[in-house]
Amino acid sequence: MLRPKVLLIGLLLLAAFVLVPAVLATPPAPIHGHFYDFVPGAGDHPTVYCLQGFNDGGELILQGCVVQPVKPGLAQKGVFTGIVEGKEGTCEYSLRTFDLDGIARASFNRCTGELAGLHLRAVGRPMPPTWEGTYHFDP
Repeated sequence: MLRPKVLLIGLLLLAAFVLVPAVLATPPAPIHGHFYDFVPGAGDHPTVYCLQGFNDGGELILQGCVVQPVKPGLAQKGVFTGIVEGKEGTCEYSLRTFDLDGIARASFNRCTGELAGLHLRAVGRPMPPTWEGTYHFDP
């Protein structure tokens, strides 16, 4: 009789450890912004561009720059360094562009510093150079 109770308690504890991080994550919030200071890369010089992001109330909540090594293809990786909600750090930046519609899809992941736990997903358009998406912080 003791064995089923121990197994049940173990399963409940395991479920609690799995569910607690999901409950502590902030819900995704909308964000939108624009790109500026675009410097195209060539040869050994990376592409560098900066971006700003605003909440629905128009408050600046994201500002920083992306350094993206030059490599052929539509899928790119880079590093974002900046500030989000007053927190500083760096994030891996992944970008996927599409020739047919000119739309780019980007994400911030694997963030360090005070930005650890940040996840951002966005869709950008070239003209005007704007983007919109959602972001949240995991625990």
